[in-house]
Amino acid sequence: MRTKLALLLISSLSISTYVNAQNRSVTTDGSTTIEHLVDARINFNKTLIKSREIQKLNLPESKYIFNHSGSHTVDIEGLSFKIENKSIVGIADIPLSKAALNIINERLMVLDKMQFAYSEGSNLEYISCEKDRRVAFNNDRQFFSVLKSLKSTIAEINELANGNEGKMSIENAVVKWKQPAIDWQFFSQIVVKETQSQLSK
Repeated sequence: MRTKLALLLISSLSISTYVNAQNRSVTTDGSTTIEHLVDARINFNKTLIKSREIQKLNLPESKYIFNHSGSHTVDIEGLSFKIENKSIVGIADIPLSKAALNIINERLMVLDKMQFAYSEGSNLEYISCEKDRRVAFNNDRQFFSVLKSLKSTIAEINELANGNEGKMSIENAVVKWKQPAIDWQFFSQIVVKETQSQLSK
């Protein structure tokens, strides 16, 4: 009898530990991720200019900042973005309406997808048999530009969050946001590829 109770207790503790582990959100340092993405691309380009040889093994890794499945938190510039299945569902200590969150989510996810796609596009040009460095260099420029827009968006949210007006200042500001100055045709190609990938599964 005692053996059965002990086994039941061990089993319930194991289940509890597993559930707690599943519910524990992973936190990543988004600021460091962005810094590494920028540094890796700059260093690769510097090496390429010096040697004029493409070192395929040293191609910068393309990484998403927000766009990950599951539950996790991304800390950037003092803000903690809560992510659920590739969507920003909250920013810690900043009460926001669903409408405001949707606007912030859309802006940051678009920019995140674009920086990843430009990085991948540049890498593909470098490893292609018919490589065109001009295309790769243009992708690099766009990559840096999109990351700059992403960082400035986060800086604006941070500034609004720390302002005297509080929640309403963020709500009013994000509603007035204009679309980011990006290549929307390029983004539409990303969406088409994502849709095709999902349909093929």
